[in-house]
Amino acid sequence: MMRLVFSIVGVLILTVLAAPGESSAQSVAGRTARTVVTFDNVGDAPGVPEGITTDGKDGLYVSLFVLDQIWHVNPATGEKKKVADVPGGDLKGDLIGIERDPIDGTILAAFKRATKVDLFTEDHPDCRDATDASTGIYRVNPQTGAVSPFVTRGTGVSLCFPDDIAIDPSGNVYVSDLELGVIWKFDRAGHGGVWSDDPLLGWTEQTGTWNTKNGTVGGYIGINTVALSPDGRYLFAGTDGGPGGPTGSGLLVRIPLQADGSAGKADLFAAGLGANDGLEVGPDGTVYFGDTYNSDVWAFSPDGSRRQLIASRDQFGDPLDNATSLVFLNGCLYETQLGFFKLQLGKANETLRNVVEICKFGNPAENGTYTPRPVLETSPPTPRPPVARATHPQFSTLGRGPP
Repeated sequence: MMRLVFSIVGVLILTVLAAPGESSAQSVAGRTARTVVTFDNVGDAPGVPEGITTDGKDGLYVSLFVLDQIWHVNPATGEKKKVADVPGGDLKGDLIGIERDPIDGTILAAFKRATKVDLFTEDHPDCRDATDASTGIYRVNPQTGAVSPFVTRGTGVSLCFPDDIAIDPSGNVYVSDLELGVIWKFDRAGHGGVWSDDPLLGWTEQTGTWNTKNGTVGGYIGINTVALSPDGRYLFAGTDGGPGGPTGSGLLVRIPLQADGSAGKADLFAAGLGANDGLEVGPDGTVYFGDTYNSDVWAFSPDGSRRQLIASRDQFGDPLDNATSLVFLNGCLYETQLGFFKLQLGKANETLRNVVEICKFGNPAENGTYTPRPVLETSPPTPRPPVARATHPQFSTLGRGPP
């Protein structure tokens, strides 16, 4: 089955990215990494997990990217059970990030309809596909399996490629848009608009994510994932970056939440990372980063001054396969494995298709190595190339402030 993932990853696999070098990395004594559950393929559709969140207790919800399903997983026993088909009604596409609403326990899930995706053109024509009424965010009742639109193109919201979701204690919903390179914000009724389109969410000369050598957007993949700090002061955002160079071009961006709910001026929390497809902030403020290109997981101290490699396919032999989404539960990290590159090569049966548990990995503030601080600026020294940051027509009808 030729799905959206194959077209995107066909370009990703040509991209040369690398995480911060840590050739002498050592795992913390007592650290464990194990496969909790594996998902089956259904015919020619690979059952690969993508999004992950908790059930509010000791369990997990996982989205299956190509099968468009949400499953419940018991990490203690490995028991799994299908919760819902999203959106349902034989709609075809890709089910991506999910998050549990702390107010009522429902699940919000991001869905991109399987139409042509123009990640690498300057104006993204698929963002204005008038026939697409299904791309957007859906609310799922895990008790009944009922699925209803929350914000979609069909409800008049111009989401292009909703990827990841974060929800604050008041029920406000933050959504990353992979194609537009922006963050949307909606209240519980679905009212809202573009919350932040800070330059750091796109490509700039300063961050090295614009390919100067080629003078072109070789792969415009912007903000992928979002996570809120537990103190409610910041929204962290991870970008995939692009060709960039041997040090990688993925970014960790930190955006202050203002008292009135608007987005403050972003700063660059960390740079020189591989493609980011997972982000979580632990109870103590530690920031966890899933590098899907290198199949690594990194932890950053709350001030960003120290980092620690806590899981790795190549360095530790962990069962990672294009490490994807992260969630923190009961002192452990749980991560989905999407197997991007094997899927692209038509080797779906070789993907691990699993959820991995990582425990007793230590604290980067104590066990990590020094992290050079990036330059905390948001404006590049030279204007950004127009094609790297196109002005999208739908923005003209949306407010830029808080919902």
